[in-house]
Parts: sequence; structure tokens; C-alpha cells
Amino acid sequence: MSEAEAKSEDPRVEALHERMAGYSLGGHWQERQQAPALVPHLWPWAAIYECLMESGEVIKLGHVGDAANRRTVQLVNPAITNLKSTTRTLQMSIQLVKPGENAECHRHSAAALRFIVESDGGSYTNVDGEQMLMEPGDLVLTPNWTWHDHHNPSDTNVVWLDVLDVHLAKYLDAMYGETYDQGQADNANYFEGASQTVVYPDGYCRLRFGVARPPQDQVDPRFVPYTYKWRDTRATLDALAEADVSDPHDGILLDFKNPLTGGPTMPTINCRAQLLSPGEETRPHNHTSSTIYHVVEGEGVTAVGSGKNGSRDLAWAEKDCFFVPSKSWHSFKNTSKTDPAILFSVSDKPVLESLGLYREERA
Repeated sequence: MSEAEAKSEDPRVEALHERMAGYSLGGHWQERQQAPALVPHLWPWAAIYECLMESGEVIKLGHVGDAANRRTVQLVNPAITNLKSTTRTLQMSIQLVKPGENAECHRHSAAALRFIVESDGGSYTNVDGEQMLMEPGDLVLTPNWTWHDHHNPSDTNVVWLDVLDVHLAKYLDAMYGETYDQGQADNANYFEGASQTVVYPDGYCRLRFGVARPPQDQVDPRFVPYTYKWRDTRATLDALAEADVSDPHDGILLDFKNPLTGGPTMPTINCRAQLLSPGEETRPHNHTSSTIYHVVEGEGVTAVGSGKNGSRDLAWAEKDCFFVPSKSWHSFKNTSKTDPAILFSVSDKPVLESLGLYREERA
């Protein structure tokens, strides 16, 4: 029986509801507002890039405490424009740092990562004192509560994907942060103005957390600053494609593993790279994690919908971004007969797995 029916049948029920409302109480039987279902969506790179470049002309990169302390264009799901959010847990944005600019140092409880789209290799992110040079396709991790600032000493723009679990942190009332000057009291010798001192050279994290590593390194293995180089990722994808080690639902699939635990990339975010061979068409499947994709190269179609054969086609090309909601059946098709298609994706799968809520169905 709905709340409206209850009201029409018995005025005592309406009186009860009014009395409970006065005490900020509610009955289990009462109707409640349902959150809108997220929808599959594609953001063409041409539109993203045009807006990003225009922002570079009209938005001045501010100080770390300013609203414009980062210059990003955010991907917003059409179902939740009021939240300005890509998913209920994750935010994907595209960031621009122009030649000679520095994005000042801060840290926060939200975990973040960068997937590099454009760079000449001279720009870098400084994470807890390590200079992490950024080349196209590199994946740079800034785990929660790590100091980080961005620098572009080159003559060209640097552009990357930003992904943060900020909406999950906010939902859990666990979002907090600190600017560089607030942290200076405990790190008096660690900062130079708005930027960290570079203490460790590029590549230090891959040596420190490699297969031969210090036996007593004092670091929480869940929150490891790290860089995955695209040259290594691409070589692995190509080797597996040549060996024909393909998943029928995702093609050649790689997880970016935590180098210490072997678990997900971060406790709240899993990152993947996948390769679809020329002309490859995968079988449909669905899972309870929400996934955001970025097209590294190639072109194709992702069919998304409630039916096992999909009901909506998202046609993508190089650098486009698209979203597949939780529990949506989806499949991939590489529309090129001669060239592979490569996708980078992020999801909240680790959160669902840790809570025992992850499920997957395969057709």
C-alpha cells in the first residue's frame, strides 16, 4: 500500500505521518524519493578539448586555496547534473597545465590518479618528494593524504585525466584536506614556497617497490605513490595479443596492480587497460561496478543496455570518454579491420568487493 493510499483510507495514518515528521522520524512503509539511475553517456574529445583550451584562456590558475587551484573540465553524468559528478563514487576530469605554470602543493583524503593524454615528457607531478615525469599514457598515482603538486617547465601544454574518489569520500563524511602552508609546521624543510622540494628522481618508486626492494620499508602498502609507464603497458598488451590471450568479454585485459599487495590499483579505484584486436567483437556482460572509459587509440562501439545484446550504441574514437553504469549489460566492437583499439578504464570495483557487493554476469 502506497503512502497516498494509506492517507485516503485512514486519516489517522496521515496524522501519524505529520506527528513523526515533527520529530524527524519516518515510517518504513512511507514512500521515499528514489535517486535517479545513472545513464550511459559519451563525451567526445573534440568538445572536451575545445572547452579545456578555452578555459586556458579565461581561467587563471590560482593559488592552492583558491577555487581555481586546478584547471579542470569535469565529466558530468546527465542524470546527476546537480551533483556535477561522473558517478556516485568517482569523478573524472581533464586537467590543463600551460607552459610555465605550476599547480601548487596540497593533500587530501580523496585518492587521485592521473592518466596522461598530452605531454612532451618534461612535465611532472611531485608526489611526496618524488619527481614523476609524465609521458602520454603514463598512469601516476597520488594516494590519499600524499602531498602533490604539478609542474610544466616545457614549451607545450600538458593534459591529463584526473580521477578521484571524492564523491565517495564526501558521502562518507570523510573528505578533508590541507594546503602546503598548513602542513609546513611539520615539514619545515620539505617545502619551497608553494611547491615541494624534489627529493627523489623520476623512477624511484619503481625501484623502491620493485621485485628487489628494501626489507623494512616503512610504508602503508595500500597507499603507494607509483608510476606505471605506458611503454611497459603497451608492450604487455602487444605481447598478450600476439599470444592470443583474450577474454571473450573484454579482449586483452590488464589490471594495474598495487606493486606491494598485488591487489587493486588503489583501495577505492581499479584501473585497467584493454586491447581489442582488429574487427574483434566481445560478448555481453554486466557487473555491479560503475566504469569510466577513455579511448587511448582506435575506434569502435560499446553497446550498453538492459538486454543482453545491448540497447544503446556509444560510438567512440580516439581520446573520447564514455561511461557504463553499474549492472548494465555491455559489449565492445573494434570497427577497424586493420588496427587495434585500446581503452583505459577506472571503476569503483574495489569498494564493491570489500563490501561483498560485487557481482558479475556473463552471457
